[in-house]
Formats: sequence, structure tokens, C-alpha cells
Amino acid sequence: MRHTNGTEGGDVAESARPLLVASTATVVAAVVGNGFVGRESLAWFRSLHRPRGMPSMPVFMAVGAAYYLAMGTVLYRSVRRGDRAATGLALGVLVLNEAWNVAFFGRRSPRNGFVGTVAFAGPLTGLGIAVRHDPLSRGLVGGYAGWVAYDLWWSYGLWKLNP
Repeated sequence: MRHTNGTEGGDVAESARPLLVASTATVVAAVVGNGFVGRESLAWFRSLHRPRGMPSMPVFMAVGAAYYLAMGTVLYRSVRRGDRAATGLALGVLVLNEAWNVAFFGRRSPRNGFVGTVAFAGPLTGLGIAVRHDPLSRGLVGGYAGWVAYDLWWSYGLWKLNP
């Protein structure tokens, strides 16, 4: 017996696919990427000379939570629309964000943090272009892009203060 979701005879499993893909990818990225940010890495991070205006750890944690929620939403909406370009870019941004954790925290390198942020800006810009016709996703990616622009400033300062 086939169950439907009540919309044009769609299969329940198929209608749940965007949510399953988005939630799984986002949770896996968060767990794997943050696995590189252990106590020792946080102690190292706290020991660095910080540029003026660099946020506190609670602010970073709040932004991180908002990032995963935003990217999960963007990914969900792109999968639901069948937009392969936006889906691929959203997955790529998730992976690159976690690679940044490895480069910065795993290698304990402020230089890698800055260079990684510069490299991350390209795919994030591509994602913004890919979702330009979806107002919610465009706003979420644009808001995060604003944070990444700020990341460029503080990560450069952190690198220069901790060569």
C-alpha cells in the first residue's frame, strides 16, 4: 500500500527526502567539524593575542548555531526545489566550513584561518548567486556572508598578532 502526503499523490518518503538530506548533512558536518575543536584547541585559541573587536567565545558559539540552522534551511529548500547547483554549493560550503575548523583549530594556525576564510568566500558567493531567486535562502546566505566579511577582518588581525 502506498501512502501519500496529500499533495499531487507524492510519496511520503519522497516528500521527506529534502528534510532528511538537509538535517543529516548539517548534523554530520557539525559533529565531524567540531570534533576538531577539543579542549586543547580551545585553550590554544584562548591563549592567542586577539585583535580589538574580535568576538567572545559565546558570540562565536551563537553564530555557529545560527550558521548550521541557516545552512540546513538553505540546503532543505534547494533539495526541495530540485536545484542541483544550489544543493551542491550548499553541501560544499558545509564541507569547507568544517575544513576551516581542521585548518585553523586542528593545525593551530591563525594563518590557515585567514587563508581558509579567503578561500571560503568564493563558494559562499557562488551559493548566494545560486539562491538569488529564493528570498529566504538569499537572506540567510547574505547574512552569513556579512559575518564572513567580518571574519576576514578579525582572522587577518589574529594572524598578524600571532604569526
